[in-house]
Amino acid sequence: MNKSSKLFHRLTLAADLPDEPIPGCPLVEIIGQERVLIENHLGVKEYGDDFVRVGVKFGFVCVVGRHLELARMTKEQLIISGYIESVQLNKGG
Repeated sequence: MNKSSKLFHRLTLAADLPDEPIPGCPLVEIIGQERVLIENHLGVKEYGDDFVRVGVKFGFVCVVGRHLELARMTKEQLIISGYIESVQLNKGG
């Protein structure tokens, strides 16, 4: 996190405001067992029926499951659907 992001986070905590995503940072939402939404992604790095690895600002988001498919992919959002077994954040390269 850069200095402005840290300041924004501290101000949010001090003001007791709801935590909002920091601009440019990835946002991952798990919707039941059937969908994962990833915003601010850097593209799909690896893709298969049971594994999807998506680049984010500081590493990768790995989605593991069965019958996975890219339901929608835009520059801002990526939706992975299928039977979701796990979602993992891996920092670094």
